Amino acid sequence: MFISTCCSLASLGANSSYDMTPDYEKNLAGFWNKVGKTYAHIDYGGYLKGEDQLIQVWEKSWLRNFSTQNGNIFENATVMEYGIGGGLLGKLLLTKYNARHYIGVDIAERQLKAAAERLGACCRHKYSMVQVNGSLNQADLKPFRIDVFVSQAVMQHFPSTEYTRNFLGVLSRSRIPYLMLQVREGDARKQGTSVTFAQLISRGMLEKHLPNYQMIWQSPRGRKGYVFYWWHLRH
Repeated sequence: MFISTCCSLASLGANSSYDMTPDYEKNLAGFWNKVGKTYAHIDYGGYLKGEDQLIQVWEKSWLRNFSTQNGNIFENATVMEYGIGGGLLGKLLLTKYNARHYIGVDIAERQLKAAAERLGACCRHKYSMVQVNGSLNQADLKPFRIDVFVSQAVMQHFPSTEYTRNFLGVLSRSRIPYLMLQVREGDARKQGTSVTFAQLISRGMLEKHLPNYQMIWQSPRGRKGYVFYWWHLRH
């Protein structure tokens, strides 16, 4: 299921079509290797408004507010991020929040290469990159000894409800102490109309499929339906 990667990848062209197609789930890696770099969060310009602005959004939305109430749980922790873009969050967690080790997981070689270049320049020997062959849905994460699992701006792009349920099942079985999951809520009629609205996920769905976790913090719902949830493993 996991393929360690230290990849070299030629430049790929952007794909401006984000319509859901029958082949989307069958070729997730191909889509995310070719889709526009801003959409894939490799290039943080354009509507993302640059790296500094995006970091401010993250800190305001979930990093700083949660840490103020619960302390810095990233301190000396092994953190796995699923869906890593260009590695900007990984760098932030290692350099500002003092994570011990960062594991970046993605299905796209292009993102893994970009993140490795960024982290190699600042944080050598403190990170590893892992490529997923299709999905996490049959993975065993326990051997990684993860303290915190993070995924933001990813789950709304999952191709089906079954895929989402299986992903949450992996997390539940892995018994990671802390999970931070960003989802997109909204009008169910939009679900599946595009890759942007592939999956609209409610708190109820998360609670149902993470039965051994307790939700300990959530952000206000944003204008575009985004909500950040922190979960803690029940002992």
